[in-house]
Amino acid sequence: MTVTARAPRRGTAWTVPAYRCLLSSEAVSLSGSAVSTVALPALAVLQLRASTTEVAVLAFLGQLPNAFALWAGALSDRHPKRPQLIASDLAAAGALVTIPASALAGALTVGQLCAVAVVLGAARVVHDAAAISLLPALVHPDQLHDANAKIGAASSVADSAGTNAGAALVSAVGPARSVLADALSFLVSAILIWRMRVPETATASRARTGLVRDIADGVRYVARQPTIRTVIAALSTLSFGLAVMNTYWAYYLLVPA
Repeated sequence: MTVTARAPRRGTAWTVPAYRCLLSSEAVSLSGSAVSTVALPALAVLQLRASTTEVAVLAFLGQLPNAFALWAGALSDRHPKRPQLIASDLAAAGALVTIPASALAGALTVGQLCAVAVVLGAARVVHDAAAISLLPALVHPDQLHDANAKIGAASSVADSAGTNAGAALVSAVGPARSVLADALSFLVSAILIWRMRVPETATASRARTGLVRDIADGVRYVARQPTIRTVIAALSTLSFGLAVMNTYWAYYLLVPA
Protein backbone atom coordinates (compact mmCIF):
# COMPACT_ATOMS: atom_id res chain seq x y z
CA MET A 1 0.00 0.00 0.00
CA THR A 2 1.49 3.34 -0.99
CA VAL A 3 0.48 6.87 -0.15
CA THR A 4 0.81 9.37 -2.98
CA ALA A 5 0.90 12.62 -1.01
CA ARG A 6 4.26 13.87 0.27
CA ALA A 7 5.26 16.92 2.24
CA PRO A 8 7.18 19.80 0.67
CA ARG A 9 10.93 19.64 1.11
CA ARG A 10 11.23 22.38 3.72
CA GLY A 11 10.55 22.92 7.40
CA THR A 12 10.29 20.27 10.09
CA ALA A 13 7.85 17.38 10.23
CA TRP A 14 5.59 19.53 12.42
CA THR A 15 4.73 21.65 9.36
CA VAL A 16 2.87 18.67 7.83
CA PRO A 17 -0.81 18.68 8.97
CA ALA A 18 -1.23 14.92 8.53
CA TYR A 19 1.85 14.28 10.66
CA ARG A 20 0.51 16.52 13.42
CA CYS A 21 -2.66 14.41 13.48
CA LEU A 22 -0.63 11.21 13.72
CA LEU A 23 1.65 12.59 16.44
CA SER A 24 -1.30 13.83 18.49
CA SER A 25 -3.09 10.51 18.04
CA GLU A 26 -0.07 8.56 19.27
CA ALA A 27 0.42 10.83 22.28
CA VAL A 28 -3.23 10.68 23.33
CA SER A 29 -3.64 6.91 22.95
CA LEU A 30 -0.34 6.17 24.72
CA SER A 31 -1.35 8.38 27.63
CA GLY A 32 -4.60 6.47 27.98
CA SER A 33 -2.88 3.11 27.66
CA ALA A 34 -0.53 4.06 30.48
CA VAL A 35 -3.60 4.63 32.66
CA SER A 36 -4.83 1.11 31.89
CA THR A 37 -1.39 -0.28 32.66
CA VAL A 38 -1.99 0.84 36.24
CA ALA A 39 -5.75 0.29 36.42
CA LEU A 40 -6.07 -3.27 35.08
CA PRO A 41 -3.64 -4.95 37.51
CA ALA A 42 -5.11 -2.93 40.38
CA LEU A 43 -8.59 -4.05 39.36
CA ALA A 44 -7.54 -7.70 39.18
CA VAL A 45 -5.70 -7.71 42.50
CA LEU A 46 -7.72 -5.33 44.67
CA GLN A 47 -11.28 -5.94 43.52
CA LEU A 48 -11.25 -9.40 41.96
CA ARG A 49 -8.69 -10.86 44.38
CA ALA A 50 -6.80 -12.53 41.54
CA SER A 51 -4.22 -15.16 42.41
CA THR A 52 -0.59 -15.04 41.30
CA THR A 53 -1.42 -17.48 38.52
CA GLU A 54 -4.31 -15.35 37.28
CA VAL A 55 -2.16 -12.22 37.34
CA ALA A 56 0.52 -14.05 35.34
CA VAL A 57 -2.04 -15.25 32.79
CA LEU A 58 -3.44 -11.72 32.47
CA ALA A 59 0.05 -10.33 31.79
CA PHE A 60 0.86 -13.15 29.35
CA LEU A 61 -2.32 -12.71 27.33
CA GLY A 62 -1.74 -8.98 27.10
CA GLN A 63 1.62 -9.66 25.42
CA LEU A 64 0.52 -12.65 23.32
CA PRO A 65 -0.64 -10.63 20.25
CA ASN A 66 2.92 -9.38 19.82
CA ALA A 67 3.73 -12.81 18.40
CA PHE A 68 1.67 -11.85 15.34
CA ALA A 69 3.42 -8.53 14.70
CA LEU A 70 5.01 -9.84 11.48
CA TRP A 71 1.59 -10.68 10.06
CA ALA A 72 0.23 -7.29 11.11
CA GLY A 73 3.11 -5.56 9.35
CA ALA A 74 2.59 -7.52 6.15
CA LEU A 75 -1.16 -6.83 6.19
CA SER A 76 -0.58 -3.11 6.75
CA ASP A 77 1.29 -3.02 3.44
CA ARG A 78 -1.65 -4.58 1.60
CA HIS A 79 -4.53 -2.44 2.86
CA PRO A 80 -5.22 1.27 3.51
CA LYS A 81 -3.64 2.23 6.80
CA ARG A 82 -6.06 4.90 8.06
CA PRO A 83 -8.95 2.40 8.33
CA GLN A 84 -6.66 0.04 10.23
CA LEU A 85 -5.70 2.78 12.68
CA ILE A 86 -9.30 3.85 13.20
CA ALA A 87 -10.62 0.29 13.52
CA SER A 88 -7.96 -0.69 16.07
CA ASP A 89 -8.68 2.40 18.19
CA LEU A 90 -12.44 1.77 18.14
CA ALA A 91 -11.97 -1.92 18.98
CA ALA A 92 -9.79 -1.02 21.96
CA ALA A 93 -12.27 1.61 23.17
CA GLY A 94 -15.18 -0.82 22.85
CA ALA A 95 -13.37 -3.52 24.82
CA LEU A 96 -12.43 -1.12 27.60
CA VAL A 97 -15.96 0.23 28.03
CA THR A 98 -17.16 -3.28 28.94
CA ILE A 99 -15.06 -3.23 32.12
CA PRO A 100 -16.83 -0.43 34.05
CA ALA A 101 -20.17 -1.63 32.65
CA SER A 102 -19.61 -5.14 34.01
CA ALA A 103 -18.23 -3.79 37.28
CA LEU A 104 -21.35 -1.67 37.73
CA ALA A 105 -23.49 -4.75 37.12
CA GLY A 106 -21.39 -6.84 39.52
CA ALA A 107 -20.48 -9.27 36.74
CA LEU A 108 -16.82 -8.48 36.15
CA THR A 109 -14.46 -11.48 36.18
CA VAL A 110 -10.77 -12.14 35.69
CA GLY A 111 -11.71 -13.98 32.50
CA GLN A 112 -13.21 -10.80 31.07
CA LEU A 113 -10.09 -8.85 31.98
CA CYS A 114 -8.03 -11.44 30.12
CA ALA A 115 -10.25 -11.11 27.04
CA VAL A 116 -9.95 -7.33 27.15
CA ALA A 117 -6.17 -7.63 27.50
CA VAL A 118 -6.03 -9.76 24.33
CA VAL A 119 -8.14 -7.24 22.39
CA LEU A 120 -6.01 -4.34 23.61
CA GLY A 121 -2.82 -6.17 22.68
CA ALA A 122 -4.11 -7.05 19.21
CA ALA A 123 -5.34 -3.51 18.62
CA ARG A 124 -1.97 -2.11 19.63
CA VAL A 125 -0.09 -4.47 17.29
CA VAL A 126 -2.30 -3.51 14.34
CA HIS A 127 -2.14 0.18 15.21
CA ASP A 128 1.65 0.23 15.58
CA ALA A 129 2.22 -1.65 12.32
CA ALA A 130 -0.03 0.71 10.38
CA ALA A 131 1.40 3.86 12.02
CA ILE A 132 5.02 2.85 11.41
CA SER A 133 4.40 2.05 7.75
CA LEU A 134 2.32 5.20 7.22
CA LEU A 135 4.83 7.65 8.70
CA PRO A 136 7.35 7.61 5.80
CA ALA A 137 4.51 8.49 3.43
CA LEU A 138 3.42 11.51 5.47
CA VAL A 139 6.71 13.37 5.50
CA HIS A 140 9.58 13.95 3.11
CA PRO A 141 12.58 11.60 3.58
CA ASP A 142 14.60 14.58 4.87
CA GLN A 143 12.01 15.03 7.63
CA LEU A 144 11.79 11.38 8.67
CA HIS A 145 14.45 11.58 11.39
CA ASP A 146 12.77 14.63 12.93
CA ALA A 147 9.37 12.94 12.70
CA ASN A 148 10.57 9.80 14.50
CA ALA A 149 12.36 11.87 17.14
CA LYS A 150 9.21 13.84 17.92
CA ILE A 151 7.11 10.67 18.17
CA GLY A 152 9.69 9.09 20.46
CA ALA A 153 9.76 12.12 22.73
CA ALA A 154 5.98 12.38 22.80
CA SER A 155 5.70 8.67 23.61
CA SER A 156 8.05 8.98 26.58
CA VAL A 157 6.23 11.99 27.98
CA ALA A 158 2.81 10.42 27.38
CA ASP A 159 3.80 7.16 29.06
CA SER A 160 5.16 8.91 32.14
CA ALA A 161 2.25 11.33 32.41
CA GLY A 162 -0.31 8.59 31.80
CA THR A 163 1.17 6.34 34.48
CA ASN A 164 1.06 9.13 37.06
CA ALA A 165 -2.45 10.09 35.99
CA GLY A 166 -3.50 6.45 36.18
CA ALA A 167 -2.29 6.13 39.75
CA ALA A 168 -4.14 9.30 40.69
CA LEU A 169 -7.34 8.18 38.96
CA VAL A 170 -7.27 4.74 40.54
CA SER A 171 -6.92 6.37 43.93
CA ALA A 172 -9.67 8.94 43.26
CA VAL A 173 -12.39 7.00 41.41
CA GLY A 174 -11.33 3.35 41.53
CA PRO A 175 -9.68 1.14 38.88
CA ALA A 176 -12.87 0.25 36.98
CA ARG A 177 -13.88 3.85 36.33
CA SER A 178 -10.29 4.82 35.56
CA VAL A 179 -10.38 2.58 32.50
CA LEU A 180 -12.85 5.02 30.92
CA ALA A 181 -9.99 7.49 30.53
CA ASP A 182 -8.21 5.01 28.26
CA ALA A 183 -11.40 4.35 26.28
CA LEU A 184 -11.81 8.10 25.77
CA SER A 185 -8.20 8.41 24.63
CA PHE A 186 -8.76 5.80 21.92
CA LEU A 187 -11.87 7.62 20.71
CA VAL A 188 -9.93 10.89 20.49
CA SER A 189 -7.15 9.07 18.63
CA ALA A 190 -9.65 7.65 16.13
CA ILE A 191 -11.10 11.13 15.51
CA LEU A 192 -7.64 12.58 14.90
CA ILE A 193 -6.79 9.82 12.41
CA TRP A 194 -10.17 10.29 10.70
CA ARG A 195 -9.34 13.98 10.21
CA MET A 196 -6.05 13.06 8.56
CA ARG A 197 -6.32 13.47 4.80
CA VAL A 198 -3.92 11.12 3.04
CA PRO A 199 -4.94 9.53 -0.30
CA GLU A 200 -3.95 5.87 -0.45
CA THR A 201 -3.89 3.63 -3.50
CA ALA A 202 -3.55 -0.14 -3.76
CA THR A 203 -0.25 -1.70 -4.77
CA ALA A 204 -0.96 -4.44 -7.26
CA SER A 205 2.47 -6.07 -6.94
CA ARG A 206 1.94 -6.59 -3.22
CA ALA A 207 -1.45 -8.19 -3.77
CA ARG A 208 0.03 -10.74 -6.18
CA THR A 209 2.63 -12.03 -3.72
CA GLY A 210 1.88 -14.36 -0.84
CA LEU A 211 1.65 -13.07 2.72
CA VAL A 212 4.10 -15.67 4.04
CA ARG A 213 6.54 -14.81 1.27
CA ASP A 214 6.39 -11.12 2.18
CA ILE A 215 7.11 -11.95 5.82
CA ALA A 216 10.00 -14.25 4.87
CA ASP A 217 11.48 -11.55 2.62
CA GLY A 218 11.32 -9.06 5.47
CA VAL A 219 12.96 -11.44 7.94
CA ARG A 220 15.76 -12.20 5.48
CA TYR A 221 16.33 -8.48 4.89
CA VAL A 222 16.62 -7.82 8.63
CA ALA A 223 18.96 -10.78 9.07
CA ARG A 224 21.31 -9.35 6.44
CA GLN A 225 21.46 -5.89 8.05
CA PRO A 226 23.90 -5.88 11.01
CA THR A 227 22.63 -2.61 12.50
CA ILE A 228 18.94 -3.49 12.32
CA ARG A 229 19.63 -7.04 13.50
CA THR A 230 21.54 -5.78 16.54
CA VAL A 231 18.88 -3.23 17.46
CA ILE A 232 16.10 -5.81 17.22
CA ALA A 233 18.07 -8.31 19.32
CA ALA A 234 18.72 -5.69 21.99
CA LEU A 235 15.10 -4.53 22.10
CA SER A 236 13.83 -8.12 22.21
CA THR A 237 16.09 -8.93 25.16
CA LEU A 238 15.01 -5.78 26.99
CA SER A 239 11.33 -6.46 26.30
CA PHE A 240 11.65 -10.02 27.58
CA GLY A 241 13.23 -8.85 30.82
CA LEU A 242 10.62 -6.13 31.34
CA ALA A 243 7.81 -8.60 30.63
CA VAL A 244 9.13 -10.97 33.30
CA MET A 245 9.45 -8.12 35.80
CA ASN A 246 6.04 -6.58 35.02
CA THR A 247 4.20 -9.87 35.42
CA TYR A 248 4.26 -9.82 39.21
CA TRP A 249 5.20 -6.33 40.28
CA ALA A 250 1.58 -5.18 40.63
CA TYR A 251 0.63 -8.25 42.63
CA TYR A 252 3.40 -7.93 45.20
CA LEU A 253 3.03 -4.15 45.47
CA LEU A 254 -0.74 -4.21 45.95
CA VAL A 255 -1.26 -7.28 48.13
CA PRO A 256 -0.75 -6.47 51.84
CA ALA A 257 2.09 -8.37 53.47
